[in-house]
Amino acid sequence: MKSIPLTLVFILLAFPGFAQKIVAHVSMETRSEKSNEIVYRKGTKLRLSDFQGPEEPNMNAVAMAYSGISLRYSGSMQKGLIVLNIKMYCSFDKSRSWCLPGSRNEKTLAHEQRHFDITALSACDLYRELQHYPFTKNFEREIAELQRKYREQNEAEQDQYDRETNHGINTEEQEQWNQKIINAIENGNDCYQH
Repeated sequence: MKSIPLTLVFILLAFPGFAQKIVAHVSMETRSEKSNEIVYRKGTKLRLSDFQGPEEPNMNAVAMAYSGISLRYSGSMQKGLIVLNIKMYCSFDKSRSWCLPGSRNEKTLAHEQRHFDITALSACDLYRELQHYPFTKNFEREIAELQRKYREQNEAEQDQYDRETNHGINTEEQEQWNQKIINAIENGNDCYQH
């Protein structure tokens, strides 16, 4: 596989005589180069010791789990095709996530685990769409738009989760969300087969 700079890919796409078909190869990474990140894998369980960040003042919370989706891509020419190699992963940031000392218990941990799981499910949705998306010469903009779409989806679901469970205080709602998330992971988490 011959690798070419992304700027050259843009130049090639600008001329009609060059390759116009774009193929994407998407992979879900299983590790990060950042020591403060825990990369999500099927069955990943957080520990209270993973919440290493400083408490944020003026927050109406006993804990905060910072999770997100990282994505990078490169382009290459292969047999007249532009091939996008997209690598992504879902991670938990230990250096930003925190938990008040008086709330370091299994109940709080279980609630925060579900926040990480929700982000992992959003990452899986993005992964699937990237695999089947009909990219055009505007692929850079299209990738950014897909990232925005799934970031907003994730934020909305995180807010709904906290609202409906009252941040884990409403145990009946918490249990319903636990089952919903566990079922989603077991039934549709094909992107975490590692």
